[in-house]
Amino acid sequence: VEKPKPTDVFKLFRLADYNLVVWGYTAYTFALGAFGVWGPTFLNRVHGVPNESAATFFGAVLVVAGLLGTLVGGFTATAWQKRNPAGYACMLALSVILATPMAATAFLTGDKTLSMSCLAAAMFCLFLCTGPVNTLILESVPLNLRASAMAMSIFCIHLFGDLWSSEIVGHLSDQWASLQKAVLILPVALLVSGAFWLGLAVKTWRK
Repeated sequence: VEKPKPTDVFKLFRLADYNLVVWGYTAYTFALGAFGVWGPTFLNRVHGVPNESAATFFGAVLVVAGLLGTLVGGFTATAWQKRNPAGYACMLALSVILATPMAATAFLTGDKTLSMSCLAAAMFCLFLCTGPVNTLILESVPLNLRASAMAMSIFCIHLFGDLWSSEIVGHLSDQWASLQKAVLILPVALLVSGAFWLGLAVKTWRK
């Protein structure tokens, strides 16, 4: 394998598939990062769930949904990919498309049980794409650029994603005097992610 030159890293952003994966992943990470930070606080402020109970609930959801969602998503995406070359991309798109209305319902409803149930379901759906997204990052670039592609994707998703998302939600919450309104930017971020990944799925399907 030819060793990449430093300037080759910039070629990554000329690759359409790579850009669709990474920028969709960035919007996804923006939402997921803020979910983790503000989820328990949201349950406490909006639905009156005690802080300790809210933290325990959210921690349990992250563990269970993370494990099950990753396993189910990985196996399903692999089976889908064997039948269609767009299988991995479709799983990415499906993951956030399913999670978006669940997250929006969780944030908008006045019913505590429904809100908690939808939050758990949304988190499960979001973890469905954990395995396929990393596979697509590697498969969307030349072999000699795979290490650089993974490093650049990690840089992008954190710098433009979860590094600022929780602070932005907090700032909006202060500005609008409403955490319930502020967290609604998270389903919007998921819609952006879904647009990128659906575009990738359609593009791959047509090849």
